[in-house]
Amino acid sequence: MREQERLRAFLAFEVSDEVKGNLTKVEEEVRETRADVKVVEKENLHFTIKFLGEIPESAVSEIDRRVRAVPLHRMEVSVRGLGAFPDSRRPRVVWAGVARGDLPGFAEAGRRVIEATEGVGESDERDYHPHITLARVRSPRNQEALTALIRECSGREFGRTPITSLKLKSSTLTPRGPTYRDVSVYELQ
Repeated sequence: MREQERLRAFLAFEVSDEVKGNLTKVEEEVRETRADVKVVEKENLHFTIKFLGEIPESAVSEIDRRVRAVPLHRMEVSVRGLGAFPDSRRPRVVWAGVARGDLPGFAEAGRRVIEATEGVGESDERDYHPHITLARVRSPRNQEALTALIRECSGREFGRTPITSLKLKSSTLTPRGPTYRDVSVYELQ
């Protein structure tokens, strides 16, 4: 009997090309700090809703069923400000966020998807914080410069983006970084 195929999967909202372009400009500023970071490629920028981890391919139909039952509406959000996880003093991940006025509706949509897919894939007990990962910090080299940039850009506007679909994506890790593939697309109402 053949072992079942597995996917490294996550659910995400895409962002517009305009916003991606603005984010790649700030990624260049992140590089210019000479901090030890790996920036996310332009084509891979997105709002992660839920990281599922390694799932059997057979779980896709269950995810489809659950997500299609969630009432999700189209929206437009402003991408604004830089931040870091776990915090700006000890950055491990540099991210761009959602403008405060757009946050309640966006976060509610994310929570609905997370709740609907409870029990599928990896569990994550952390509070949901809408963000677009821009860079991963590999070491503390030049951390002060990076921290200063994050503070300086905490209110910077990166543009508005329509959110029209949720995507189940698979991620294949390669030596050059991850490559993503759309597995399922859920159009928002």
